[in-house]
Amino acid sequence: MDAATAAPAPPHALILPYPAQGHVIPFMKLAHRFLDRGFHVTFVNTEFTHDRVMMTATDADAGATNWTGPSSAAGGARLRLVAVADGIEDARGHEDLILLNAAMPEAIPPQLEALLDGTGEGLGKVTCVVVDVAMSFALDVVKRRGITSAALWPACAAVLSAMVNAKKLIRDGVIDDDGAPLNLVNNSFHLTESKVPMDATFLAWNYMGNRDAERLVFHYLDTIAQTAVTKADYLLCNTFADIEPAIFTDSTPTIIPIGPLRTWPRQTRHAPIGHFWHTDDVACMSFLNAQPIGSVVYVAFGSISIMTAEQVQELALGLQASARPFLWVVRPEQAGKLPTGFMNDVDGPGKGKVVGWAPQEQVLGHSSVGCFVTHCGWNSTLEGIRNGIPMLCWPYFLDQVTNQTYICDIWKVGLRVASAEGGVLVTKSRIMELLDGLMEDEGVKGRVLKLKEKTESNMSEEGASLKNLNMLMESFKSKTF
Repeated sequence: MDAATAAPAPPHALILPYPAQGHVIPFMKLAHRFLDRGFHVTFVNTEFTHDRVMMTATDADAGATNWTGPSSAAGGARLRLVAVADGIEDARGHEDLILLNAAMPEAIPPQLEALLDGTGEGLGKVTCVVVDVAMSFALDVVKRRGITSAALWPACAAVLSAMVNAKKLIRDGVIDDDGAPLNLVNNSFHLTESKVPMDATFLAWNYMGNRDAERLVFHYLDTIAQTAVTKADYLLCNTFADIEPAIFTDSTPTIIPIGPLRTWPRQTRHAPIGHFWHTDDVACMSFLNAQPIGSVVYVAFGSISIMTAEQVQELALGLQASARPFLWVVRPEQAGKLPTGFMNDVDGPGKGKVVGWAPQEQVLGHSSVGCFVTHCGWNSTLEGIRNGIPMLCWPYFLDQVTNQTYICDIWKVGLRVASAEGGVLVTKSRIMELLDGLMEDEGVKGRVLKLKEKTESNMSEEGASLKNLNMLMESFKSKTF
């Protein structure tokens, strides 16, 4: 076939997530949606994150033909996983978010040049780009090439809306120049006169427990949000309008909901998922298969856990005394905080199971799970409602507190473990009381099942979010939306 009759090259998307577990996974889900629509995808992680993702890939992943490593696109592969340096030389600094946020804007853009131009090994010239809002510094190098781009926020639209409207909130006297609340009425504020009041927890940067840290986070979020709004062609969010209707009524600037990304099934088997740690699939599923329907308490606090040893022990004793079977994800750095002999005491039929990491989507989709004790990360929140599971909320900071407000006060599908301020020891007896109250509340169960139906509707071929995503991909092919 000569050049005149050769088929046109397929569209090629470069996808750049922030180097954190809760960002990489939904971006990988987005990558697979692009693959399903015929795109080639170059997925860019920092070297530190890339190594972790590759180490957790299974043998089946490594033998698949639909993806490849960082140095080759042979064998007809359409997904290329690429590593770039994050600019941090100290091996201990790759998980220090302050260092990362300072180093990446200088280090990463020059490394994207060759990838965008398709020089060297790869999948050819990039035709469209999706960056994390937190990586919006990369948009300058994209715009210089005239490449169509989108910025995706992988958390709730409420926080994104507050971020992009921060300067208006300052002008209106709602917050000061450093993001601290000034004039809240009934602990709420208005983004615009036409919008319903928004809870103070939607100003997520104010929930760090340290004013200096909150000031730093506010200015960081304001910077990345303004960069994304001014330099990306589209502003996307991993959510759907049914669960955040107030945000999508007269949204300024326009936020396009394309979620929930993480819960869409993949068409390609053995594809990379993006986990940083190996999941104990067999142990988890074997345990769940042996439990009665709706009986299991699933406990998982995400990739960052800051629970004290005293609190870990109270939680352990509360789970044990509840007489309910439980599956608890305890990271290795937290395992030493468990009560002496706890692992041996609970191991057995109808008791409990402790694992280092779990295949959460599979766990929450299992019929034996009846309750989710969660840190309220946005991915976990979406997975909870997607599977119709009531949630016991135990947030640490930032938008986790916002998500708790959604779960407990707006959607009413869960209960709080403690106040937003935290700092109070939650006792064994209180944990037992909360588990009993949540798992026996038929109203909560009914409401979360209705949310499950709305989630499934948005994920369907006629769903609003999937239509938005399909229109976006078509626009990337034709540069019209």
